Amino acid sequence: MVTLIGQFSRFAVQKDLEPDDWEMAATEFGVTDTMRNIDRFYKSWDFKDNDQQPNTTQFLREVAEEDEEKAVGVMKRIYTLADTDSDTLDKYPALDILENEDLGTGVLYSTFRSERFLDIDNVPGTFYPDLVEDINQCYRIGVNDATLVLTRKLLENLLIDLLRDQYGKQEIELYYLPENRRFRKFSDLINTFEDNLDDFQHRSGGLDSDFIDELDAFRQNANAEAHSIETNVTENEMEEYREQARHACRVLFRVRN
Repeated sequence: MVTLIGQFSRFAVQKDLEPDDWEMAATEFGVTDTMRNIDRFYKSWDFKDNDQQPNTTQFLREVAEEDEEKAVGVMKRIYTLADTDSDTLDKYPALDILENEDLGTGVLYSTFRSERFLDIDNVPGTFYPDLVEDINQCYRIGVNDATLVLTRKLLENLLIDLLRDQYGKQEIELYYLPENRRFRKFSDLINTFEDNLDDFQHRSGGLDSDFIDELDAFRQNANAEAHSIETNVTENEMEEYREQARHACRVLFRVRN
């Protein structure tokens, strides 16, 4: 099931689907409450945001935990609404089950990876533990681009927390743009952190130019995968990204604590 959900969520975000399509499918199978309880599910599909895929994965995973037949039914309904071509099953072979009349789920039990992308325990706060779990879940089921996008979100928010804690509202422009009512972009946050690295040295070791270079390298890699039309990350590349992300997260969490 995890393989099917992983491939289907990637397939779905590439199609011209609307929130109403999901509402219809969820209503048909009696899982509208589950969908509505997913934070930003409707908004991500309405505005085609980067969290479309992880939100879809979470929704289908929660439905499957309650009733796998319903999860397959929702996916089959959405699949019939989406435009498919001769290459669809070459790219997403697990979706072949959705073209069959028999929706039995016996062949769906498969897992891409058993290990975690971020091997971090005792994650502090209320926001970060759930985000780390979402990252690891996306990695386990093989949704590589969502793994990288969410890890980018994690690192970006850690930098914002560090800058906000160090400089407060007195120097809010370092991390926030009041006139635009939004935080600075990730690259600007990294530059600000680098320019003021001496202010954080007393909190933790490992903060140097090499660390900044590694952090920025992951940012660029995650950006490239997030905006790529054809995402085909190799296992070697994911292992490299995994090492970068693990080291960066451990250092930043240590500084934050």
